[in-house]
Amino acid sequence: MALQLHSADFVHDDGITYCIRRNSLEEDFTIFEKRGDAWVDCGLDQAVQELNFSEFKRLGLLIKRIMDADRWLS
Repeated sequence: MALQLHSADFVHDDGITYCIRRNSLEEDFTIFEKRGDAWVDCGLDQAVQELNFSEFKRLGLLIKRIMDADRWLS
């Protein structure tokens, strides 16, 4: 296990590929979804700002699954 900037690609049960990443170890990370060849921000910050608890919970649980699968320390 080690601190990371970018997770491995994670294919979810829904068939969508996700990853989590950050620019430096001092920054918070965010979650991205692969659409074609592009990585698109899933909107974690927006869910927090809008107090969208169900989306925040969904993304949070997905982040945990990615971290567990990639043996990521946060």
